[in-house]
Amino acid sequence: MSSTTKFLVGGVVVALVIGLLIATSFSGSTSDYLTISEVKALDAEQVRDSRVSGAIVANSVEWNTRELHLTFQIEDETGTLPISYHGPQPDMLVDAVEAVAIGKYNHEAGVFEANDLLMKCPSKYEEKE
Repeated sequence: MSSTTKFLVGGVVVALVIGLLIATSFSGSTSDYLTISEVKALDAEQVRDSRVSGAIVANSVEWNTRELHLTFQIEDETGTLPISYHGPQPDMLVDAVEAVAIGKYNHEAGVFEANDLLMKCPSKYEEKE
């Protein structure tokens, strides 16, 4: 086999490996944005990482400092959803009006189990006067 042929075969193999790595990294890191009613309507077999957002229900936030466990409810025009999160308290939790939870819906418990939270603070999006 000539050196040119070896070079071409090696280049094709490297390109295929890189393409495969890119394809698998994107498929595992993407999640769908769903409404609360869409999350609740998923069959147990369909449950995968999803993003759901909504307004934080007043007086629903409970933070357990010993277990680093946060529970609260969000609501949108389609309903209300309890959220459970284990981890450090989000920085903007006190001022947040809206939350985006990333995780999976637990049908048995009726709770969205978030593995990541994004808090939206209204003051950052208000128009300056």
